[in-house]
Amino acid sequence: MKLMGIDYGRRRIGLAVTDQEGWSIRGLGVIDRKKRDNYFSVLISLIREESPQVLVFGLPLDVEDRETVMSQEVRRFACRVEKEIGLPIAFVDESLSSQKASQLLSFRKKKDRRNKALVDKIAACLILERYREEQQ
Repeated sequence: MKLMGIDYGRRRIGLAVTDQEGWSIRGLGVIDRKKRDNYFSVLISLIREESPQVLVFGLPLDVEDRETVMSQEVRRFACRVEKEIGLPIAFVDESLSSQKASQLLSFRKKKDRRNKALVDKIAACLILERYREEQQ
């Protein structure tokens, strides 16, 4: 089953997809919300182009696994996407996904380590990885 991971942020939305079988994960890209007024329609177009069966949103929880203000914002955004696209939505705890993505980049060139868009794209990959682990 093909999945799309979405790392929602107020500045950027990181995206990742799996292959049709749901095994391999690749970063799809990042939508910079500050640079694109039409970021929502760009996201919807990418979803339609990739044709996933499920959209997996990262849900930021606090250190005690409780929802935060940002969690509610993610849920509202996911609901908006679901109404527009009509695909099943899933949520997975994204705690520390951006930090883990930064750690993975720590061995790369300095330019890559500072690339926040790259961090968001990798975070979307980690969201899909966590979702797959929870489904097994």
